[in-house]
Amino acid sequence: MKHEQVRSGRLTIFIASAAGLAISNNYALQPVLPTVAKTLCVSQEATGLIAGSLQVGYMAGILLLVPLGDKLKPATLVAWQFLLLGLALFLGAAAPSLYALLAACCLVGAMATNAVHLSGVAFRVSPPQTRGRAVGTVAMGISAGILLSRFVGGLIAQVSDWRVMLASFGVVALVFGLLSWRLLPQHAGQSHERYLRLLISLTNLPRQHPLLREGMTVGACWFFVFSALWVCLALGLAEPPLRLTPAQVGLFGFAGLVGLFATRPAGHLADRWGHRPVILGGFLLVVIGCLFLYFSSASILGTAIGVALFDMGCFAAQVANQTRLLAIDAGARSRIYSVYMFTYYAAGAIGSIVGPMLFLRYGWSVVCELSIALACFGFGLTLVNHRLAQRADDRMPQSDV
Repeated sequence: MKHEQVRSGRLTIFIASAAGLAISNNYALQPVLPTVAKTLCVSQEATGLIAGSLQVGYMAGILLLVPLGDKLKPATLVAWQFLLLGLALFLGAAAPSLYALLAACCLVGAMATNAVHLSGVAFRVSPPQTRGRAVGTVAMGISAGILLSRFVGGLIAQVSDWRVMLASFGVVALVFGLLSWRLLPQHAGQSHERYLRLLISLTNLPRQHPLLREGMTVGACWFFVFSALWVCLALGLAEPPLRLTPAQVGLFGFAGLVGLFATRPAGHLADRWGHRPVILGGFLLVVIGCLFLYFSSASILGTAIGVALFDMGCFAAQVANQTRLLAIDAGARSRIYSVYMFTYYAAGAIGSIVGPMLFLRYGWSVVCELSIALACFGFGLTLVNHRLAQRADDRMPQSDV
């Protein structure tokens, strides 16, 4: 038993590393977009299309590729996506024009959804009593991949250029493809439906599973807040009274690192106390963090504390939410995760658009007020469902307990 737990733990660490590598490819180009624009002889405004194409590809992959996890072997699916990811990165490195790079970036974004597959695989290979911790470990790997990708990508590009950087990431993707083929489970998913029927079934899942609807709603609340606040943070800190430079604003990302270290403990607490209590705690941290940002907008220390708290709350709630959704239906696990993550990122995209609009028209305080309101709504919804679940347990006949 102990040997199996050690083996499962080592596999989870590999899965977390692979997930971090997969998602890192969506962000590695961000520090060098101005250089890319010069190389391809396009305007700086066109670099927004590059970042956008990666996200479009990622959203498409969530809908079109993630459901395959219910049908195919994890080793086969993940390995092939890593191999195609490596090919896409090589195509991007050799892109002669902006349009060729955009096409390659769409493919990179779609194949980066391996990070989503691997969260489900970690849940699947872990014993029931440690599944929350496993999902938290993978979430930590994904967060580390996002944070480190910008630094590593910028460093490689500075030493050589952005094409060499993409090719380097491509080589690493190929290596992880081979490792995934050797190390990941060879057992196929439980679904035997055709691919088209898998996709059609996505629309029925929220109606069939009330817990999925709850998870989609509360997840949308905190990721809207997360995206809106981070986009508006740079705008707010650049204005009086702080007037920080872009480089100084970027240092606040280190305050967000605190959230990274909340993921694994959050999974452990979800295993021990249940998922809703951890989600409630996450929303409470988001509210407190937003209050710091609201009342301490003129203070660098107060803003840093606020960023650390709301990041910690969002990461903790996400891990607990993921863990409970992955346990809903083993036969439709990947499809359930696909529906959830699509809604999650859609809410984040809306937050990224609405946040700056509110900031420019009404100011930082209104952005914080909306964030607090959404976090309180998510807290209230979770609390009501938690109370209802407790009452249902209390009414359960003793013989059924």
